[in-house]
Amino acid sequence: MKIAFSARGLSVPSGGVHQFIKSIIPALAKQRQQDQLFIFYNQKKFLGLAPDCEEIVIEGKNKLWWDFILLPKMLRQLKVDAVLLPKNVAPFFTSCRKFIVIHDMAYFERQLNPYPLLDTLYMKTMIPHSVRRANGVFAVSEHTKKDVIYYTKCDPDKITVAYEAADQMYKPVNDIDTLKQVKQKYNLPDKFILYAGSLSPRKNVVRLLKAFSRTRTKIPHNLVLTGSKSWKDSPIYKTMILLNLSSRINKLGFIEYNDMSALYNLADCCIYPSLYEGFGLPVLEAMQCGCPVITSNTTSIPEVAGDAALLIDPHDTSDIADAIHKILTDAGLREDLIEKGLLQAKKFSWDNCANTILEKIRTP
Repeated sequence: MKIAFSARGLSVPSGGVHQFIKSIIPALAKQRQQDQLFIFYNQKKFLGLAPDCEEIVIEGKNKLWWDFILLPKMLRQLKVDAVLLPKNVAPFFTSCRKFIVIHDMAYFERQLNPYPLLDTLYMKTMIPHSVRRANGVFAVSEHTKKDVIYYTKCDPDKITVAYEAADQMYKPVNDIDTLKQVKQKYNLPDKFILYAGSLSPRKNVVRLLKAFSRTRTKIPHNLVLTGSKSWKDSPIYKTMILLNLSSRINKLGFIEYNDMSALYNLADCCIYPSLYEGFGLPVLEAMQCGCPVITSNTTSIPEVAGDAALLIDPHDTSDIADAIHKILTDAGLREDLIEKGLLQAKKFSWDNCANTILEKIRTP
């Protein structure tokens, strides 16, 4: 069977879709059996993720032109049997079977204001069309499956849950020199709480800052924030100034991929108070590194965290503040969460994700 995979999303340097593509390609290559796997990139620098497969570069800077003209043309030329599309949307004018991956339906959650207007309008138009035209839909969690059904009225039997996983690079780091180098590189304090994610409104960073402000006099820790410039992130900086938090906040911006594991290992805890997630990869990444986690009790996150995290109401700053203080002052709780987190992370794997996807694609 000839199976194609669209990897144009790698050109977005970070985020859940980028991580999904980067992790699933080697897993698909490993699980493909007798299938012929074609990987399509839009830049040569991505070549090598699946050296035993057919890696093809289709050059084109305009993403709509690439998705709807260049990719379908190549699919027809190669006469592929099926194409896997990892970001919500399926192109027109393709005769092969189409399978899409939906990571979340946040575009439909108006109150979250998660994305720019044009992106939101595009996805709110295209996702329902793509779901109807697709031969199969993969949702990254049961919660995302329920959202797809609710917003698109899709037949539940058409949707398969394919859970994501933390990359194997996330693990406990015992090399003191490696930890020291990363600490110096980012000028990190001795004790800190880590927030790993974007600064999008739905990530709830403003409430995190307010909660941290309530407990900062009780703990010696700084709050370390990752995340580059983001949509609607100005309230974050205004809140920092209003609450006089500048001396207790380390704003790191974009973090090099290979440094993230050490960052989780250096942190005393990881906090992820997101209002809405389709999956919530940072929760598993932290757990797999042996870093105890505070995270939200909403949307898909309880599916991912299980009983291995301290769950909070992300709308309640008092609840967030109490959880921060509790996890940093209760050594027994920390050890329990670390142990449970390492076990919880093992329940998820990219091999299982790839196998679920390929089994569905192979089914007539």
